[in-house]
Amino acid sequence: MFKTHLSSPSSLVLTGLLLCGLAPCHAQSQAPSTAPTPLASIASVNGKAIDAKHFEQIIKNNVANGLQDTEQLRTAVKDELIARQVMLQEVSKLGLDKTADALSGLNYVKENFLIDYLLKNFEQKHPITEEMIKAEYERQLALIGEPSEAMQYLTRLIVTPNEQDAKSVIAELKKGADFSLLAKSHSVDPTKNNGGELGWVLPGQVLPALGTVMVNLKEGTFSQLPIQTQQGWYVLKVEEKRPFKIPSLEESKAVVTQTLQQLQRQNYIQELMKSAKISR
Repeated sequence: MFKTHLSSPSSLVLTGLLLCGLAPCHAQSQAPSTAPTPLASIASVNGKAIDAKHFEQIIKNNVANGLQDTEQLRTAVKDELIARQVMLQEVSKLGLDKTADALSGLNYVKENFLIDYLLKNFEQKHPITEEMIKAEYERQLALIGEPSEAMQYLTRLIVTPNEQDAKSVIAELKKGADFSLLAKSHSVDPTKNNGGELGWVLPGQVLPALGTVMVNLKEGTFSQLPIQTQQGWYVLKVEEKRPFKIPSLEESKAVVTQTLQQLQRQNYIQELMKSAKISR
């Protein structure tokens, strides 16, 4: 409901060779499969074993994301892991993993993962409580006062660490790419897990740079240029518009939680910055 950029990798570990077509699995009435006796590996490619523990973790993550643990899911995951291993071996065979571009790209991915891991570790040690959510909701409610002719916007966003990544996302959107899928694969914000959906917000409840763009977007359109903020570079989409109505605490809980998490992250980063010796 309230002031935010309103911030992990997606719970789906695999990112798309075969699992992208598994949406129907969730609707199937097939009973969950009985867990097999644990094995050291589930398959091998040219003598390279595919770890069973890794396989089971992927199944677990997919189930947590709403899919059913069926034989169809297990077969698809196994097939994708085999396909990935085949391609990784080809990468090694061709020496592509030793090129300057590959090493630079791998280092960038590693840094992003470790930063996200650090922030998630902090959030686990400082969870957002129900009391904190209620207090923030009431604080923001007092600031809003009586609603007038204000409009609310149902928005989605993609947050990238740099301008070039945001431009690449916009280029894909202009070609017809799905915004929610790009959010899941490119955004560094927690909303990525919901396809970038921020929910219904007022322009004054988000960062000023986002609010300015929001009011000028038509329903179903996205920002044509990256939006720069201290939290990163944003691509914003307005799904719908409606006259403002004050949501209940329950309706606001997800957005308020995201707001508090974002504030916690910002404060944590600022504390780390203050304790570091930085020369510019």
